[in-house]
Amino acid sequence: MEKEIFTSEFEKVANTYDIKLWVAEKLGRRWSYVMGGGNEKFLPASLIGKIDNYGVFVEGENYNAQEILKNVEEILSKFRNIQKG
Repeated sequence: MEKEIFTSEFEKVANTYDIKLWVAEKLGRRWSYVMGGGNEKFLPASLIGKIDNYGVFVEGENYNAQEILKNVEEILSKFRNIQKG
């Protein structure tokens, strides 16, 4: 249930910036998809930042990476709080 709620939060951010957005967890040398949202843009993905052992990836053009990272950080902190509680 929680994952669906947070996926909808990612959808909102992705739609706001007209991007595809997802978070992946670093496992060794590989990235493992956790959650995300938005429509496929068929553009190269960019790693725009890291939060702990999670990477934030974006497909899109003309977006503000700092604003997106701030939004994702807020969503992930809510997700972590629910998992702990």
